[in-house]
Amino acid sequence: MPEAALRDLVPGVSPAGAGPLITGPLSTGPLNTGAGEAVPVLPALRPVLPGGLRPGSVVGVAGPGAASLGAALVAGVSRHGGEDGAGGWCGVVGLPDFGVVAAAGMGAVPERLLLVDDPGDRWADVVAALCEAVDLILLCPPGRPGPAAVRRLSALARRHGCVLALTGAFAGDWAGTRLRLRLDGGVWEGLGDGHGRLTGRRVQVVAEGRDAPGRGRRARMWLPAPDGTVKPDETVRPPLELVPDPADGPVPEGGPVHRPSAPGRHRSDPGSPAAEPLRVPAGKGIA
Repeated sequence: MPEAALRDLVPGVSPAGAGPLITGPLSTGPLNTGAGEAVPVLPALRPVLPGGLRPGSVVGVAGPGAASLGAALVAGVSRHGGEDGAGGWCGVVGLPDFGVVAAAGMGAVPERLLLVDDPGDRWADVVAALCEAVDLILLCPPGRPGPAAVRRLSALARRHGCVLALTGAFAGDWAGTRLRLRLDGGVWEGLGDGHGRLTGRRVQVVAEGRDAPGRGRRARMWLPAPDGTVKPDETVRPPLELVPDPADGPVPEGGPVHRPSAPGRHRSDPGSPAAEPLRVPAGKGIA
């Protein structure tokens, strides 16, 4: 890992579980080697990212709730990745309010997070150094990235198999973004009639772009769940499929399916209770 380069660029860079300054080696295990294996994600995100994240790709994370979604990506890598089985490494650049505690609740290992709160004007050099060392960088560019910086960092990410996850106001200005993630329809739980506290949020995660072919992928989940984790929203059930009753005879292909109100009895059958009109005695009315 380019420890000296990182110290020269940003003297205050530190693992999330360490003190404010680095006083010893950053690495406590194998770092990113640029291998071609997929970068892992949390199990709850697999319906929208079934193969994980493509190494060396650029991912946009935008919209309301982007901070939580970015933390979930960090948790998936630091928890499940890495050659030693203890988790991969992640860099978080330009996000001074990044919720380390929230990410840890989702499964992240704080000791495998390298935080650079304020990279300054040399943010591109910081990201370039991290590309050689980590599996994923969650980056909030401090300004609109220029074409030269975009080409340089995208090439380094591809070479070393590092995923660039972009967030913030300028995330959409990065050319070559193959996957975009966003939250749709978030609803917080826990508040009653003017009292209580927020306990969890139900959301729909949407994946769009070339790495999400077709019309994209969607999945409902808790982000976060009441226990702080990320898990599928099991209260959402798929729509019921109407199955024709054999007693009704064959149904034309593409034609509508009507379920009779009682087995073998149609509302139009003579003598069927369902065929009798509702009669109300005079003067009684309906309450």
